[in-house]
Amino acid sequence: MSVTGFMYNINATKKLAEIELKEGYEGNRSWHHKYKDSAYVYVGGLHAGLTEGDVVIVFSQFGEIVDVNMVRDKATGKSKGFAFICYEDQRSTILAVDNMNGYQLLKRTLRVDHVEKYKAPKEFDENEVDADGDPKLLEYKATGAEGAGHEVFNVIAGQKQIAEIAGQRRERTSFKAEDEDEAWAKAFEQTIKSDKELAKEKRMKLMMKQEKKELKMVRKEAKKLKKEAKKAKKAAKEAKKFKSKKEKDKKGSKEVASSRQRTGSGKRKSSDSSESSADSSGSEDS
Repeated sequence: MSVTGFMYNINATKKLAEIELKEGYEGNRSWHHKYKDSAYVYVGGLHAGLTEGDVVIVFSQFGEIVDVNMVRDKATGKSKGFAFICYEDQRSTILAVDNMNGYQLLKRTLRVDHVEKYKAPKEFDENEVDADGDPKLLEYKATGAEGAGHEVFNVIAGQKQIAEIAGQRRERTSFKAEDEDEAWAKAFEQTIKSDKELAKEKRMKLMMKQEKKELKMVRKEAKKLKKEAKKAKKAAKEAKKFKSKKEKDKKGSKEVASSRQRTGSGKRKSSDSSESSADSSGSEDS
């Protein structure tokens, strides 16, 4: 649809609403009466960044939403810019159309209109086949405001808490009914307690992380000391080996010197004996 056609539909619907308000049409005289059997509305012109949850938040001000179908691209999963919303009460559709048609949301003009005959999206089960061998068509189930199915509530934690308090309000006992403010105060205290527990858990995790870090540092230091000790041991062993070798060399040199000394003294003795024998022979000749 062109931009001109899109704006024409918005303006035409707004014009109908203005005429109806001016003339005071209501009931079966209203143009909305044509769609009395459908609780679905069409929402077009949505920003691509909006999710199903965002659409529910915006449109739930007019009534309880039981189904939201945002049409997305099957390949990329990106929003195509339009959605279908179903209200629990059909009269909520009138409020949504009258108030939100032509509304500016994220610099985009919304087109909100009734859907006379809503065609639910078809989903098939590829694992099961029918008699003809075709994939079995699954039954369409409305998503609900929380995206978990129509009449399936309390999926979100915050919604559970609200539902519990609402249930306490509905309780009728013989005792004095609990004051609403007191109930909310209790719920608030529980929230604070849970926050304290989370903070405590966070501190414990931080302490454990710090201890782990310190232990890692101690292990690293111990490893370093062990390495240094090993190095010192190796150096001491080499020094001992060098000392032993030095002592051995010194001992060897002493032995060589003593053997040389013995050899020198032997030579001196033999020369002395030869000299004495020569002297004795000379005396005999004379």
